[in-house]
Amino acid sequence: MTIRHYYKWAVGFILAAGMIFSGPKVQGYPKNNLGSTHLKVYNAPGFYTFHTDVSLKKLRQIWLRMNFVAEAYQQRLHAIFGGAVTHKLPFYIFKKAHEYYKDGGMPGSAGVFEYTYKGQWLMAIGGGQLNHQIWHVIQHEGFHQFTFAFIHRFLPAWANEGTAEFFGEGLFTGSSFVTGWLPPYREALIKYEIKHNKFKTIHTMREMSYSKWNDVLMGTNYDEAWSMIYFLAYANGGRYAVPFTQYLRLYRHGFDAETAWDRVFGDNDLAFQRLYVKYWMNLPPNATAELYARVQTEALTNFLARAMTLKQRFYSAKHFLAAAKDGTLKVYHFPNRLWLPPSLLTHAMHESMGIGTWSIASASRLPKLICLMPDGTKLIGSFHINNGRPMDVAVKVIRGSKTKQPTNGLETVAQ
Repeated sequence: MTIRHYYKWAVGFILAAGMIFSGPKVQGYPKNNLGSTHLKVYNAPGFYTFHTDVSLKKLRQIWLRMNFVAEAYQQRLHAIFGGAVTHKLPFYIFKKAHEYYKDGGMPGSAGVFEYTYKGQWLMAIGGGQLNHQIWHVIQHEGFHQFTFAFIHRFLPAWANEGTAEFFGEGLFTGSSFVTGWLPPYREALIKYEIKHNKFKTIHTMREMSYSKWNDVLMGTNYDEAWSMIYFLAYANGGRYAVPFTQYLRLYRHGFDAETAWDRVFGDNDLAFQRLYVKYWMNLPPNATAELYARVQTEALTNFLARAMTLKQRFYSAKHFLAAAKDGTLKVYHFPNRLWLPPSLLTHAMHESMGIGTWSIASASRLPKLICLMPDGTKLIGSFHINNGRPMDVAVKVIRGSKTKQPTNGLETVAQ
């Protein structure tokens, strides 16, 4: 989504565990129509102050995931620039689309970041099903908000939008936020767009201003910017990641984007483009299948761990998966702090069917969930229990002798 450039600052206080409502009073409410004063304000622990009319259960789901996402923003930006976001960020979540649009949401969008000289805010429609497409929008726009709060300016348009797309594709496991996933359909689309000359040259993309970007919001521009960021992060064993960081630091310190690029990468964009095209066109189909399988294994392990704390035992994966499917799996119910969104389990169950063969190792006191992928890779989900709480949920990878090394590592932000 584009970045919207106007705002009126939002304030509100509250608290925690079940999230306590502080009242409908809002100062400087960020909307075009001043008639909407129905949003409640929640100052839950973490990075955000929420202004919303969605249910507490829906809000808890958004709060839980977005704090992991924001921690990922924080870690990545701190590694590049140092510093941190130390104040709460305003996040407006609307139950109904027409309220979102009435209060300034960009027509046709599901989420947007907006700002003016008075402040900035994130807003989204959150009353319906929170599927990957909606999370993609929120995580994308959330990166724009966090970056603006972090460095008080924007990165060059291609880098800002490409990195926002990178975070937009991130996945949540219940105990971590994982970046680096290539959705198979989008990997194939990038290859198609490169092969059929749908993209601009690297030089043209790098020089594109925000006014040109926002003038015509082309999906191919987002695809190309995202694919450039992915290339810089992972190509040739991450060879270009450090230079890209240097480029961003020079830009932050006042160099224009062109000078910063030339100082780090030189002025031979054609050579860079050849490397970029070669990388993408030689990626195997479904290049991050292992990473995706690890995400689903970790999500299922989170639910296995919780069932164990509720005294439910499983001696086979078939028994565990059947319980998850038919609703007999013991889970924590909202507003318990160990509650996880049921949709997370539903999605992991659905995706698990195409990942591999499942088993449970129960020789030790705590079982381990094992997924054997078709290429021989073994994923082992494990956890600990401390004072009745599941801890240290993780997935270990054991690759078979014929398994190809994955293109990417699993990048995780765990709390």
